[in-house]
Amino acid sequence: MTGKLYGNKDNFRTQKVLIAAKLANKTVTLAGDSAPADKFPLGVTPAFEGDALLFGAESIGLHLTGASANAETVQWLQFAEGYLLPAVLGYVLPSVSAANFDKKTVEHYKNELNGQLQVLDRVLVKKTYLVGERLSLADVSVALDLLPAFQHVLDASARKSIVNVTRWFRTVINQPAVKEVLGEVALATSVAQFNQAKFTELSAKVAKSAPKAEKPKKEAKPAPAAAAAQPEDDEPKEEKAKDPFAEMPKGTFVLDNFKRSYSNEDTATKAIPHFWENFDAETWSIWKCEYKYPEDLTLAFMSCNLINGMYQRLEKLKKNAFASMILFGTDNNSTISGIWVWKGDKLAFELSPDWQVDYESYTWTKLDPKSEATKKEVNEYLLWEGDFGGKKFNQGKIFK
Repeated sequence: MTGKLYGNKDNFRTQKVLIAAKLANKTVTLAGDSAPADKFPLGVTPAFEGDALLFGAESIGLHLTGASANAETVQWLQFAEGYLLPAVLGYVLPSVSAANFDKKTVEHYKNELNGQLQVLDRVLVKKTYLVGERLSLADVSVALDLLPAFQHVLDASARKSIVNVTRWFRTVINQPAVKEVLGEVALATSVAQFNQAKFTELSAKVAKSAPKAEKPKKEAKPAPAAAAAQPEDDEPKEEKAKDPFAEMPKGTFVLDNFKRSYSNEDTATKAIPHFWENFDAETWSIWKCEYKYPEDLTLAFMSCNLINGMYQRLEKLKKNAFASMILFGTDNNSTISGIWVWKGDKLAFELSPDWQVDYESYTWTKLDPKSEATKKEVNEYLLWEGDFGGKKFNQGKIFK
């Protein structure tokens, strides 16, 4: 059997397939990072074109290994993808990417991963391989899902508590078929930590240029004049910096009422009608954003980290804003866009320098609330259902 494989050669999912092909003595040739849309309309990679059209590392791996794959193998593939990998990425990605994560969230994933590894360690006490007496797709899939953890967070100290998993992992990565694809794998010498300096550097790079971010400060100078009415009192100035919306008209739209409806009632029959019946276009506005650099997005989980990080840095905006951000597509082939609602008719981010870290990574378009096209789009983003202009929904995040 021969075939073409579409996927990033450095992505662990693609590497799973390449190793599976070597184990099965099949010839698979990398044919590019993206799969042709006419044959793979979902855009999922890795994708295989040969005697069948298949996408997803596990399905392709099972197809290539054929008769050697059985129900016992499948159970390990499901365990790795459903339980192990989410914990690995939840712990590792905040340490190696530009996503400033909540420490409690990272700690949760760390504990989850450690728990899974302790169970796996007991399974491997008397086993060399997961299935049978020789290397199989089960070993390859589980080991590749664990690869980021062994490279970045499972240092020598951590490995002491999972000696059987470590022994098995070393055995797998040193098999000829695996080593030919991965090369030498260096295990972590210390636990990777979030690097604030690196995060700041990357954030500044995304923001393009500092002068652009300074503009709003100059345009917002009327604030000191208002504060002049209260001489020798710095408190009002601090309050204005924290709440740039304080001087805006209240209007008739009560955002908290909508948020309660959205959180507690049916979205389609209660929350959406509530929004359109009460929205005040005179004092509130609706905006759409599109991420400017989709070519830089890799794992879906990592892309969601960008949204989470943005939300965390805009915590003080919550009182006067609501958003639904959605990740579309799949690993290595995704986009991010969202619908935002806030008080006023200008870009809210320009009202405070504290809110300007992320917004220049997106293009912003003010929408007409009277337009039927706007209503359709807003409804889709609130429901997380619809055609979305042909884009495939992956997952969403709400800012409220």
